[in-house]
Amino acid sequence: MILEEFMETHSPLTQQPNLKLSLVDQLREMYGRVAYTQKAHEKMADDFVSNYKKIKLVEIVISALASGSFLISIFGDSYAGTVIGSLLSTVLLGFILYFKEASLGELAQKHSETASKLWGYRERLLGLLVDLNDGMSHDQVREYRDELNAELELVYRSAPRTNVKAYKAAQNALKNAEELYFSDDELDNLLPKVLRRGSE
Repeated sequence: MILEEFMETHSPLTQQPNLKLSLVDQLREMYGRVAYTQKAHEKMADDFVSNYKKIKLVEIVISALASGSFLISIFGDSYAGTVIGSLLSTVLLGFILYFKEASLGELAQKHSETASKLWGYRERLLGLLVDLNDGMSHDQVREYRDELNAELELVYRSAPRTNVKAYKAAQNALKNAEELYFSDDELDNLLPKVLRRGSE
């Protein structure tokens, strides 16, 4: 599915008589795995950022309520205000300590960095498929593929873990929302007039 549009708009890789199907299949699989993993890391980062913002909002609300309770204790019912303010301050402290330990911002940053690295590898794999389609020798392709594999292994080894929710979000983004693709009209709107297909 991920390379379907590429395959439709280029001479089919598998129909070239001198091209081994197993090499093309492996590169397509590599591209698909990298695309899914990259998108899953993007979704993990988005999720951590969203949770971080929600938690910060809750902290602000609790902090405001605690301050209000202490003001009530000064100007009104001192016992009730003090008790409520103390309870809210304790809850706020718990929030701060727990989420400081969770370090959502730091986790979001790690996933964003991993997604950025994988985006580069995804584009390199796509370029390799295009070069292969344009006649690059099999030996050159295999050498470059082996280099990419070794580099990707290092990225995967140091990458933070993703979860099922992020994988499903990535799957939806790639299959249904087609986040990797542009229509010809969309590309024409982005490119200068001289490079637009509609101008041909």
